[in-house]
Amino acid sequence: MDDRINSTGGKRCVDCLVVKKVYDECSKRSCFENLPFQLMIPCGTMDDYTYLHTEFGKAQIEQYENEPFFTERGEDHACLRMVVGVPIWVVLRRRSDRATVRVAAHPIYNGSVQCDNLVRIPVRITVYAPACYLRQGRFTPYAESFVETGGINMEGMNCARLTLGFFFIIKVLSDVQLKVPNFGFCDVPPECNEEPCDVNFCEAFLDENITPFPVFFPEDR
Repeated sequence: MDDRINSTGGKRCVDCLVVKKVYDECSKRSCFENLPFQLMIPCGTMDDYTYLHTEFGKAQIEQYENEPFFTERGEDHACLRMVVGVPIWVVLRRRSDRATVRVAAHPIYNGSVQCDNLVRIPVRITVYAPACYLRQGRFTPYAESFVETGGINMEGMNCARLTLGFFFIIKVLSDVQLKVPNFGFCDVPPECNEEPCDVNFCEAFLDENITPFPVFFPEDR
């Protein structure tokens, strides 16, 4: 390649990479207080478990009522309409054997338990998306999420109410080819410093590097 350059310690060149470029983005937040959930506990009831914490998955994008994601608003902008879904799990500890259990939390809307564990939040915003490229199918929506929990209230019949605050970054992406400097491949990293899962007590006790001989007698003042 013409951009190849010799440099101290090796070669540096310029490569062309296909990447997802962000053409527009904005932030959004939503909060739900005491949102009801059905916890899909494998056996027993909530009385058999202790709540530990709530976990969240990566945000997912869905169409809003089968509408297209983008609707043109002039030559340079479009209306982006979509639904962002965030998976919710509740982590419990079983009282009988202290085992940790991760169960899906299915939202309850209007008295009906949802078929999955996604909390869905509609989004409607104006974004930069030139019509000439939009008509070529060049843009796709994307969302990143971060969730904070404000508390949980356990209820009967394996139900719980969660207070959740959602932060979103909504993005408009397009695959593009970018020219980037290349300094070569990364070095192989060092070996992992693994710790044994089950340390034998006597082996550790007899190894003076692990268990030094204790001081038997108190020191003088």
